[in-house]
Amino acid sequence: MIDTIRISNALSDPIRHRILLMLAKNERGETQGCCNSPYEGVCNCDIVSALGLIQSRVSYHMKELADAKLITEESKGKWKYYYLNQETLRRYIEQVELDFKL
Repeated sequence: MIDTIRISNALSDPIRHRILLMLAKNERGETQGCCNSPYEGVCNCDIVSALGLIQSRVSYHMKELADAKLITEESKGKWKYYYLNQETLRRYIEQVELDFKL
């Protein structure tokens, strides 16, 4: 069963909401010369750049999103790449519709 409370809490933070939108749109930050990655997904340096946050704050938010199973991550060298977990998001929406009989 999907944990709608944990997911709702993760989605309630404006920064995490913005991060999920970045992942959904595969947006890159202004990271000229950062990781300069050929990989799919959004690099942690893109998130730092786009949101103007320090790495430790980004890591905190990414852990919250990962614990809610809203994202997946993959390490490539010293960088991490993040992806929206579309299946979890789809199941969450379905469960909320059932819970509220929409």
